[in-house]
Amino acid sequence: MSKPIASIAWPAEAQSSVELLRRYMTKVVADIGVSFGSAAYDPMSIVKGLLAGSLFEADRRSALTHWWNAVDGQGIRNLEHKDALTARLAVCLLTPNEGNASDLGEQLSWFLEVLGFLGVDVDKAIEVMERHFPFI
Repeated sequence: MSKPIASIAWPAEAQSSVELLRRYMTKVVADIGVSFGSAAYDPMSIVKGLLAGSLFEADRRSALTHWWNAVDGQGIRNLEHKDALTARLAVCLLTPNEGNASDLGEQLSWFLEVLGFLGVDVDKAIEVMERHFPFI
């Protein structure tokens, strides 16, 4: 039986919570092997750079704008086309930040939903989640 996202014991500091979610998302995306194609705005590289301290908030915002434009170009309600879903996955990776740390559970939930739309085995992502996050 899986543990509910609502029972994640997020760290008290927003930055630590965001980093915890970013590390989880990048691990799952690396495990499933999704390619984003656009090297300048590769969300995996951007998030890893943010975690390493070599990239900054402005880099994240620029990449997020790029990927939202890609979502808009595919049709905002398109939840079937692989390119649209890949763009949504990029948005999921780039959305977490300290300014929206109170919404991290919702962001995690949407991330898992997008994986499901992509045809990924969400149960495996949930297993990783249960090992990665502390729960209350």
